[in-house]
Amino acid sequence: MEPDLLSGLPEPERTRVAELMVRRYFSRGESLFHEGDAADCVHFLVEGHVLVRRTTPAGDRAAFTVMGPGEACGELALLSPDARRTSSVQALEPVVTLVLDARAFTALTVQRPEVNRLLVDLLAARVRRLSDHLVDALYASVEQRVVRRLVDLCAIYGVERGEAVLPLTQSDLADLAGASRPATNRVLRGLADQGLVVLARGRMRLPDVAAVRAVAG
Repeated sequence: MEPDLLSGLPEPERTRVAELMVRRYFSRGESLFHEGDAADCVHFLVEGHVLVRRTTPAGDRAAFTVMGPGEACGELALLSPDARRTSSVQALEPVVTLVLDARAFTALTVQRPEVNRLLVDLLAARVRRLSDHLVDALYASVEQRVVRRLVDLCAIYGVERGEAVLPLTQSDLADLAGASRPATNRVLRGLADQGLVVLARGRMRLPDVAAVRAVAG
């Protein structure tokens, strides 16, 4: 299976990049890489979802996004062979990735400059994610951010209607919403009182995703 992000490349270049990729498997809770590691490859997600964390200026560990099939993590490795990971990535369930070695990619771009289009697409996807998070952080209330993150997570897991089970803690959701744990708990309790969320250890169940989306506005 070729990653969707290769679709912008001409067929010969897409084939060359795909030939360089190695399939990797990760168990639930296993780390793809850690903050501070050498950034020597990029992971294209084929199956499963990952939680991305990084260290705050105060020294705390904070989650800031969840990624799923069709996305890539660690793309900054392609910018410099001497770069270090700026975040840690952990599997939320069994995960399969296609790994592209940074040095092999750099060597290929010398032969085929058109392949640099892949790096442009990867960085554009990162900018879009950061822009969306910034707008929410500046203009949305805590309640809106928490509910919108729930809706976003359902979309990431491919659930548009019916029931969704999200394997994240309330602390993870607070980080993703850019809110404090107490404020996030307050919002979740309100949703639970309405029957929109069922809270359990290490996961959240949404019986009716469409109803939660309606609350998100």
